[in-house]
Amino acid sequence: MRGFRAVAAGVLWLSAVRPTLAQTLPQGPAEFAGGAVTVSGSVSVSFGSHDELAFFNYTDYEHNALRLVRIAVAGTWRIAPRLAVLTELRSEDGEQVVPYALYLRVRPFAHVPFDVQAGRIPPVFGAFARRSYRIDDNPLIGYPLAYQYLTSIRPDAIPGSADDLLLMRARGWRASYPVGSEDAQPGVPLVSAYRWDTGIEGNFASDRYDAAASVTTGTLSSPRTRDDNSRPQVAARIGWKPAFGLVIGASASHGEFLNGALEDRYRDVLGDHSYGQTAFGFDGEYSRDHWIVRTEWINSRWTLPRLGVPLIQQPLTATSAYVEGRYRVSPRWYVAARADTLTFSRVRGDRVFAGVPTTWDAPVKRLELGAGVYLQRNLTLRVSVQPNWRDGGRVRHRTFTSAQLAYWF
Repeated sequence: MRGFRAVAAGVLWLSAVRPTLAQTLPQGPAEFAGGAVTVSGSVSVSFGSHDELAFFNYTDYEHNALRLVRIAVAGTWRIAPRLAVLTELRSEDGEQVVPYALYLRVRPFAHVPFDVQAGRIPPVFGAFARRSYRIDDNPLIGYPLAYQYLTSIRPDAIPGSADDLLLMRARGWRASYPVGSEDAQPGVPLVSAYRWDTGIEGNFASDRYDAAASVTTGTLSSPRTRDDNSRPQVAARIGWKPAFGLVIGASASHGEFLNGALEDRYRDVLGDHSYGQTAFGFDGEYSRDHWIVRTEWINSRWTLPRLGVPLIQQPLTATSAYVEGRYRVSPRWYVAARADTLTFSRVRGDRVFAGVPTTWDAPVKRLELGAGVYLQRNLTLRVSVQPNWRDGGRVRHRTFTSAQLAYWF
């Protein structure tokens, strides 16, 4: 209660100084060389409840998504009318600066809405991953489970049996297995929203339809900057706008999940087989008047080697779905909510769970409720409350409160 009072006091204070802020903060990107070079940036400061032991909001960069300071600088250099270089540099929690994006964009035809991008490129799969890099397009502070929550599987270490897998149930924040890397490391989400993959993609967009396809070095859950297994991922999405304000999309992807070092080390045991991640997704969005509603369904399947008894007989499947909505109470104020779920297929252990078929990771449910105020066009203050439930682990239920100040230009 005390925390919410502090947040409310902060909202009132920032509202009072809004005219001053509007006079001092840049309103848009900076331009150089006659507009050939543009530089933009964003800063977001999120503060909220600690996540010790539970790790519901842990990310693949080992940060708490609700307690995060992110600074980003993006640049575009238009070398020619249809040729440009784009980049974005990021730093989280004061750590090293990393190239989130760095790619070349070519538009071959002057009058055709088609472009080709090569390098560390934007994702084509799904809806949230393609807009998450825009700090103003997430009405809440947390991320959907499919794009943030860490499952217990890893590309550099694998379970020797179903028992090994079940022992790591609800341990995605620090999973360890007997085959591969011996270090305990975080697992992977269904789709990583915090990293972009490296490769080439093509995009087409018209008034009613859009389509994109890519070939990259990593997979949705484990993007890479370098190819280490010589088996690229292919991903695609098709979008349709049947009516004003309505968008429907479908996505698919397939790529090699296990990294090359693990496959080379255990080639005599694993054989020359493909152990990939395959995913399908559907997304929808509808906006009208003061409302915008979005939903997404993702099914991901990882194929792992069948090593020891009890065997992991089938590919490991995870399915996630969410629906979120935002309502503008006034031009400055809005309220938002997201309901989210993540479920897993079942495996049968021997020593663990006494041979009873059990989900290979613990199912998770999440609800996030929040509100935001635009202190100026490109400066927002958000607050949220986020209950989480999980069927396993040391902490099975926890509610987080958080606030975020976000600025972009």
